[in-house]
Amino acid sequence: MKLGPLVIPIHSLIFCLSLLAAFVVLRMVERPGARTERAFWWILAVGLFTARLVFVLRYLPAYAERVETIFDIRDLGFDAVAGLVSAACVATVFLLRSRAMRKPLVAGIAAGVFAWGVATAAADSSGAVQTVPAISLANVSGGVEPLSGGDGKPTIVNLWATWCPPCQAEMPVLAQAQSENPGIHLVFVNQGETRQNVAEYVEAHGMQLQHSLLDPSLQVARAVGAVGYPTTLFYDANGRLLDVHLGSFSKATLQLAMQKFYASAQTPP
Repeated sequence: MKLGPLVIPIHSLIFCLSLLAAFVVLRMVERPGARTERAFWWILAVGLFTARLVFVLRYLPAYAERVETIFDIRDLGFDAVAGLVSAACVATVFLLRSRAMRKPLVAGIAAGVFAWGVATAAADSSGAVQTVPAISLANVSGGVEPLSGGDGKPTIVNLWATWCPPCQAEMPVLAQAQSENPGIHLVFVNQGETRQNVAEYVEAHGMQLQHSLLDPSLQVARAVGAVGYPTTLFYDANGRLLDVHLGSFSKATLQLAMQKFYASAQTPP
């Protein structure tokens, strides 16, 4: 979702709005001197820390090459179940220790859960099933290719640009995934740049990309409603849209997405 100059992944926005709803209701119900706000932030901090820690431990080999990315939470690598369980445990401790916190904490948590459920349902509800756009583009070799391979493979379409730092960060990860998963049609669609710019960038970074297409007029971005880069779209073997990811992937979060959507199509390690 685009808010002025900011581009925010929809589920991150929903999470933030749910926290805001929880905090507002908590403040409205809180008794003077109850210190419920402090408890709320402790619950949130422990939940997020545990969710990140468990996710990193699950995909630790994926972080081995670049250990510093463990602390880069922009990849949105969190284990929701672990986070919810740990947050619930901390909330239970506060509820048992302080009678004054019980009503505002329960009201705040209930408001946050309700807001999250309603917003998620609204975001996930859609009209017609979206499919891979029937667009063919020039590739960096001078030929023409369709977005969909038309060979019965699931398709991933990545919209990127050489000037985009998050795109630069995830390109090696996606390139590796392409080489390791021949059963998945992964397409790189450069947005708004020339063949020379793209070829020079790829060569300078030593990447071997297949299905590297050029979209100088941003046809694909308009067709799929992309609001920022990088945007990655996941389609099943029938060309139906499964999910849209705004922002860069780390190796771990891409592995999670691939396992979620294409477990049967992946090449075993």
